[in-house]
Amino acid sequence: MRLWLSLLGIIVTTDVTARSLTVSTPDWPPFFVHDSPRARGMGWEILAQCGQKIDQDISFDIYPIRRMFKQMEDGELDINIMSYKDDRTKLVSYGKEVVFVNTYSVWTGAHVLKPIRRLSDLDDLSIGQLVGLRPSDQFKDYFAQRLQQGGRKESVELNDTDQVIKMLASRRLDAAIISSPEIRWRSKKLGLQNKIKDARFTIKSQDYFFVFSRQSPFFKKDPNIVGKLDTCVKAMKLSGRWQELKAQYEL
Repeated sequence: MRLWLSLLGIIVTTDVTARSLTVSTPDWPPFFVHDSPRARGMGWEILAQCGQKIDQDISFDIYPIRRMFKQMEDGELDINIMSYKDDRTKLVSYGKEVVFVNTYSVWTGAHVLKPIRRLSDLDDLSIGQLVGLRPSDQFKDYFAQRLQQGGRKESVELNDTDQVIKMLASRRLDAAIISSPEIRWRSKKLGLQNKIKDARFTIKSQDYFFVFSRQSPFFKKDPNIVGKLDTCVKAMKLSGRWQELKAQYEL
């Protein structure tokens, strides 16, 4: 796509896709790993390999979640990996191939002995979740009700997973609803994996797909880029490389 500019009577052409195709790499282990020189994360490795198939230079950038959505709306962030939500389809074009799967579950401090089989089992426990996390409509309603009504035990929203882990480990919090792969990874890094435990109660498992900003100049030039990425992931699954990455990142 070219814009024609007139400056002092001189006609200039500017290629608005001269920049690299920009990909979001959030701090989200083990899908995107920022604190290890050897492990880059399953999502990063798939993007790095598949990026070679689309004939575009790729720039990997870190975006906080709120800024990430704004940049995609503006077309300044081109490619991301997201779970499917109907209300996002106006903003992004979804791929069809599952890139990875994330599971949101209940985790507790090691001091909590009671089994957790349903949401009501959390009623007499203090619970936390990350700001903005809504893994299921059922849990969203349950947590909102607890925040509004209060109760014997507190309900808190926290800013990062390390904070959740430390509060569970120190008994300042009884339970949390969080990404299981992420809390496993981060608790090992903190040396606190023996202070917390998986309650074995899954709130939701979500498939994640490539998404392509509809406002991206690259989308307007070639909307099938996300299809090419899908084809690459299919090939990785057929070759066994995808399964190797799952095992490497304990997924």
